[in-house]
Amino acid sequence: MGHSTHQTIRSRATEQPEPEVGPPSAYAGPPLVVRCLGGFELKIPGRQLDWTTIRPRVRTLLRFLAAHGGRPVHREIILAALWPELPVRSGIRNLHVGVSTLRAFLEPGVRRGESTFVRRDGESYRLALPRATLCDVRSFDEAVATWRRTVGTGQRCVEAAALREALAQYAGDLLPEDGPAEWVVAERDRYRTLAAESAATLAALELEAGRLAAAVAAARRGLEIDGFRDDAWRVLAEAHQRSGDAAAAARTRSAYGRVLRALGVSGPAWAA
Repeated sequence: MGHSTHQTIRSRATEQPEPEVGPPSAYAGPPLVVRCLGGFELKIPGRQLDWTTIRPRVRTLLRFLAAHGGRPVHREIILAALWPELPVRSGIRNLHVGVSTLRAFLEPGVRRGESTFVRRDGESYRLALPRATLCDVRSFDEAVATWRRTVGTGQRCVEAAALREALAQYAGDLLPEDGPAEWVVAERDRYRTLAAESAATLAALELEAGRLAAAVAAARRGLEIDGFRDDAWRVLAEAHQRSGDAAAAARTRSAYGRVLRALGVSGPAWAA
């Protein structure tokens, strides 16, 4: 969506605002499950959701909000992602209908303005997820943030624990069911890159601590996510070498060399 279109959205976004009243608190029952990494999943305790009862675009709206892990998303961003082909007024109308449908689907019988799941904050919308919610994108982001805060502090155990948590949350690509949709591709790449970096960094920390089997496992996980990370290949080869498995180290170096040759790239000396 171009700059002029964004300006149009901003100029019209205040038209026909949807009233929102009622309690600001989110759902307070047993923990919800919201997963977006490796495939979408939403579990509401005590409920069996029949996804066939709502239209595909409404399901996409739910996944879009879920991918933001409870953070508010401005209306113009939602319109640009899900209804870019429509005039702004029509897009806003579709958004209002979609939100109302989601509220009725997630909370049958909910009265207008009393939804605890899909909340409106000004001109933004969000899934209101309590802290107890098992939300993979939120947990992944928090783990990566913890790791970054501890880099350079010497807290190797805290770093490693945060990286393990990030990798535990990363079950695969973000929302694979949405394919090459423009709104998801950049975020999908971001999560994949962060996951591969987390695995390679964890592998290096495990190697540094002498936990060779753990270093091998983390390096392999990183290469499953991104098979071109030099740091993961290097740690994998060194961990095999230190553990006394010279043959595995040689196979690792040879495999990385083949990867690089297939790309037409000359590799580092250790991979020769």
